[in-house]
Amino acid sequence: MKRLFFFMIILLNLNVFSQDFTIVQINAKWNIQNNWIVPQMDGINYQFAYLEDQKNDIKSKINAVPVVIMYKGNKPIHQWNADLSFKLELDQNEICSIINKHQ
Repeated sequence: MKRLFFFMIILLNLNVFSQDFTIVQINAKWNIQNNWIVPQMDGINYQFAYLEDQKNDIKSKINAVPVVIMYKGNKPIHQWNADLSFKLELDQNEICSIINKHQ
C-alpha cells in the first residue's frame, strides 16, 4: 500500500508541475550516509524514494545507488548514477547546464 501511495504522489506531482523540472533521488536504506545533498534551486521540485520500497521492475533498472533522475514534466531528461564508492558527485552547475539545455 505504501508503494502505491508513494508512486501516486510522484505521478501527481509530475502532472501538477508539468512545465517545471523535478529531481527524483533513489537511494538504498543501507547507503543513507551517501545521500546526495540537494542544492536549493528555484523552479526545481525534489522527490526522494528508497530503493527497497520500489517495484521489482524499477529495482532491476538501477545498478548503483544513489541515482538521481531529472524530469521536465513527465519526461526523464537526464540521469546521474553513483560510482563504485556509492557516492554521487553532482554539483549545481551540472544541473543548471541540463536545465539550460532543455528550456
